[in-house]
Amino acid sequence: MSYKEIEVTCPTCSLVKVIKVPMRIFSQKKFGTIKIQVPQGGVCKEHQFIVFVDTKGIVRGYDRIDLLMKTVAEREDKRKKFSMKHFINLYGLYGVFCLIHAKIFNYPIYIIRDKESEDFSYVINKIGEKLLPEAYRGTSNVSFFDETDYNKIKLNDKNAFLMDTHQNILQTPWEEKLKFEEEMIRKALDIFDEEEQVNLIQQSISKLVREAEYVKRVLEKVKEIYDEDLVDRIARELMIPKPNYYRISLIKDFIKQRYSPKLAAKIKSKVEEFLNLL
Repeated sequence: MSYKEIEVTCPTCSLVKVIKVPMRIFSQKKFGTIKIQVPQGGVCKEHQFIVFVDTKGIVRGYDRIDLLMKTVAEREDKRKKFSMKHFINLYGLYGVFCLIHAKIFNYPIYIIRDKESEDFSYVINKIGEKLLPEAYRGTSNVSFFDETDYNKIKLNDKNAFLMDTHQNILQTPWEEKLKFEEEMIRKALDIFDEEEQVNLIQQSISKLVREAEYVKRVLEKVKEIYDEDLVDRIARELMIPKPNYYRISLIKDFIKQRYSPKLAAKIKSKVEEFLNLL
């Protein structure tokens, strides 16, 4: 396999290093911006981050991942129980954030795999079974490309998530940062017991889903509702602290992807309406 050398700079400590990226990624013009995960030790000892590279190999930007964990070198036996460490080893931290996000919000998932990546198929199929509430398991679509020539891959779905087995993120259909997933994984990795890590993630996702299901029932009964009024209703009816507007955007996206775009469009923002008048 041939590689392209790219000079990258750690966005936290500014250390510079040249990394090697497979040339086959850059030969595929339709992928646009590629997100390459740089782990701890890839450029500097303490930091991990995402580097945004275009199909010509030009660096277009960076994003920090402010989460530290020790990498696990050994491979886990597929017969063992689902492990977050094994999951992160296979996909990288940012890849895990993306895969969980795609599973929760029902984005189609495509994985480009090679013959030496059987674990990818096994673990990706465990995500929905283990982390999502029972009613939502088996609903999001996961497809695999057994193809080493990226030019032969045909992906016409712009609403899909695409990555390869080298932890390169080739397409994301969302623009927002994955703060919900990162915070959830951060809290889980603070727990030593691996089963409790999974339980915490399950609970976090279930809580979001319960809130989204409540909002869905509200939207079915109204013509429209402003997000600030929705914040008050969620807090009052579900007896929880007032959710922030990022949380409302997650709920709105969940309803859009899982139920109905028209239903989600009933959630209005006074701020957006004001800006549209300017």
